[in-house]
Amino acid sequence: AGGSRSLSFNDVATRTKLPIEQVELLAMKALSLDLIRGSIDQIDQKLNMHWVKPRVLDLRQVATLKTRLDQWTNDVKQMS
Repeated sequence: AGGSRSLSFNDVATRTKLPIEQVELLAMKALSLDLIRGSIDQIDQKLNMHWVKPRVLDLRQVATLKTRLDQWTNDVKQMS
């Protein structure tokens, strides 16, 4: 724990399978939900995080989370 971590928008897009144009929206949502703490560097297209919310999930919760994220991803894609 401790320290900070930076992820490029490109890395986030690859890992989330989202278009790079939607990474900033995803980051703003994660920040607003207090899932991460940090900042968005629009110029360098980086997400700088100094804290990530810890979470332990059982398999049922993981399945539910996947379903909700899939639905949210579809909703975001339809907006663009």
